[in-house]
This record gives sequence, C-alpha cells and structure tokens, in this order.
Amino acid sequence: MKADDLKGKWKIKRVVCHPEGAQKSSMRGSGQFYLLNASELLYQEHLWHETENHDLLFASKAYRYIFKEEELEIYFHQEENNHLFLTLPMKRKMTGTALCREDHYHLLWEWVNRDKFLTRYTVKGTNKDYIIESEFRRCIE
Repeated sequence: MKADDLKGKWKIKRVVCHPEGAQKSSMRGSGQFYLLNASELLYQEHLWHETENHDLLFASKAYRYIFKEEELEIYFHQEENNHLFLTLPMKRKMTGTALCREDHYHLLWEWVNRDKFLTRYTVKGTNKDYIIESEFRRCIE
C-alpha cells in the first residue's frame, strides 16, 4: 500500500458493538485523505453518530498517515501533541496494537479491493469494552 491508494474521498459506515455483538451506536459520513507529500497523508473524517438513545451527534477526527518502507505510522493530528497512535505492517491484511492512556486498541485493517477496505478496532480499558467496525468505500468523482 502507498499514499496514492488512499488519497481522495471515502464514504464511511461504522457500528460500535458490545463484545457479545449487540449494537451500541452507528455512524455514517465521509473521510478524506489529502496528499501532503509522496509519503504523508492528512486524514479527516466527519460523521453523524446515532447513540443508543437515538441522539444524533456530529463527530470529526483527524490523523496523519506516514508511509515508511515496510510500515504505516498513524499519528493523532493537532491533539495529543501529534502523538503516534499505532504502526501497521504494509500488507493486504494489517494488524496493530496501541495503548492510549489506559485503553488498549487492537486494529485489523483489510483491503477487499482497491475501492473498499474494512477496519475493526477491539477496544478494552478500565471503562471501555467494545468493538468498532467500519466500512470505507471510495467515492467516485
């Protein structure tokens, strides 16, 4: 994978589930990867988040993706002092783990084809125990 494989706009469908599978909430929106240079992208996502109580909230987040020879580093952007979030090996099916304060994140990222990929975060911590599954589909412009 290289920066060009991600650049552009993506539609996002996301669900947050309890570990036993019951859905907690869902999100829909879009994400955009902006090319900063040949090996670095800025990623911004904007999502509508429907909670368990059916409240509708707007959420946005930004990360920097830095492509190294055999790995991808993902950093928080403009928060957490641009701290490294996690590192993934460059493969079709990528896995990585991160410790964010007291919370453990395990990511599985899998390409379905060049226009679709899936991510699955398993999150465990003092007050967290859930799974976040996302589907990204490239927007055809």
